Amino acid sequence: MTIRPPRLADLTAVHAVETAVFGSHVYPDFFFRQAFDLWPGLFFVADGGDGELDGYIVGAPSETPGAAWVLSLAVRARARGRGVGRALSEALIAALAARGAGSLTLTVDPANAGAVALYRKLGFAAVGEETAYFGPGEARRVMRLALPAR
Repeated sequence: MTIRPPRLADLTAVHAVETAVFGSHVYPDFFFRQAFDLWPGLFFVADGGDGELDGYIVGAPSETPGAAWVLSLAVRARARGRGVGRALSEALIAALAARGAGSLTLTVDPANAGAVALYRKLGFAAVGEETAYFGPGEARRVMRLALPAR
């Protein structure tokens, strides 16, 4: 597996991962083109070397100086448990730390035990929970990681 920035030709495959993982509650395909243009150094894919992508992560700076967000992390079911999510997260964390960011925040479905465990292993701590983050019945746990000072 190789973690790398996406190429323009990867964006259809990135959206395919998005829909495979999240079903109908997804970012539209054009969002990934915009992310590609806006945050090229905060967008990574996991290339399994078999012609398909195993996952992706997109981060973005916050309006708050030194803060950033994980907008989305998705790993195909067939690639879970192989360190793909961790490798993608570490690539984003390293890119943000190199830019001098001080914190990284994300939201996660509190029922997604695997994702919550991954984020805890990476050093994220829960800082809040909202029962209707994306609307009724769409709970999200807010987690934050303090990044090392440069």
